[in-house]
Amino acid sequence: MALWNIDLTTEDGALGAAQMGGAACLVGAVLGALGAISAGGLLASTGQSEVAPLVVGLAMLEVLLFAIAGFRLRAGKGVLWGGAAAVLLVLELLVKLLSVSVIGIIINVILLIVVINGIRGARALHRGSFDAEADAEVFS
Repeated sequence: MALWNIDLTTEDGALGAAQMGGAACLVGAVLGALGAISAGGLLASTGQSEVAPLVVGLAMLEVLLFAIAGFRLRAGKGVLWGGAAAVLLVLELLVKLLSVSVIGIIINVILLIVVINGIRGARALHRGSFDAEADAEVFS
């Protein structure tokens, strides 16, 4: 399944898109956790240990949001949590555009595309207007 062209007309396609969105959120959670650990270590090693717990705590909130969104989208639900994760990815993308982080921009754009498609898949699953008979006609 291509990132930009997903099939939401079948239940399998919608579920696959939602699960891919969930996986992208979980990747975002892992990247956020790695960023929190490295930012906390950097701040603590430079003598700014009073700010480190605040920065790590805020980063862990991001990790928690991404993890909840990831598990909800993997279950084929979680449009609201996925939307919150997409908004967070847009904010991160804006920061990375301002800091001219090319690799970060590429990673965030890919994650954002997959999360948006995951939200679309979860919405299609929620609508639930799939016709199994029409899908079976292809094979007859």
